Amino acid sequence: MKNIIPIITLLAVFSNVSHAQETESTSGLQIEKRTDEERCKFLLSVASAYFSEDNFASAIDAYERILEIDPTHQEARYIIGHVYISAKSYAKAEEQLQALVADFPEDFKLKNNLAWLYATAEDPSFRNGKKAVKIAQEAMVLAPNDHHIWSTLAEAHYILGDYEKAYEAITHMAKLASRYGQNITKESVESYNEQIRKCKRAWDTQKILEEEIEEEGALLESARSE
Repeated sequence: MKNIIPIITLLAVFSNVSHAQETESTSGLQIEKRTDEERCKFLLSVASAYFSEDNFASAIDAYERILEIDPTHQEARYIIGHVYISAKSYAKAEEQLQALVADFPEDFKLKNNLAWLYATAEDPSFRNGKKAVKIAQEAMVLAPNDHHIWSTLAEAHYILGDYEKAYEAITHMAKLASRYGQNITKESVESYNEQIRKCKRAWDTQKILEEEIEEEGALLESARSE
C-alpha cells in the first residue's frame, strides 16, 4: 500500500536512467565548475530518474550528495524520507522525518508519513501502532478531510488489533477520497480497496468470534443453573 503523501512533485525525469548516468559521467569536470544551486538541480534530476526505476540505493546516494552540498535543501530533505521508507531504511527514514516534523510542525503531510512508517514498517522494531495512531491523529487535527491520513489511521488501528476502529476509519477514508480526492491513480484505488477488504474481513471475523464466545458463555451459564 502506498499511502505516503507526495510532498513535493519530483522534477521531470530524464528520458532514462542510463542517459542520466552518461550525462553525469561525461560532464564530471563541468559539474565541479557549476554553482551549488546548479549541482543540486542536476542531482535532483538524477535522483528522480533513479527513483522512477526503483533504484532506491542510487536515488538515496544522489539525494545525500545534495544534502552534503546544502544540508538545508528542503526538497531533498522532504523526498529522501520517502525514498528511505521505500528502501526499508527505517532508521534513516525515522531520523529524517522526525527532524522535519520538528522543523515544520504544522505540515500534516510529514506527520502522516511518519505515522505511516510506524504503521507499516516490516521491521518489528520500528512498527509501533500506538505511535502511529497518536501521530496520525495529530495530522488529522491539521487536515481532517485528507483521506491519506484516515488510511494511515486505519492501518495503525489494524496492527493494534482494533478492527472495528480500523474499519470505521477506512470506510470514512473512502467517503473522503470520493468527495475530495484528486488525481487518485488506479494503483492507489486498488490499494485502498484491498485495505478496505482487509479491515472488513478482520472486523467480521472478530464479531463472529465474539458471538461464539457469548453463546458458549450462555451455554455454560445454563448448564450450571440446571
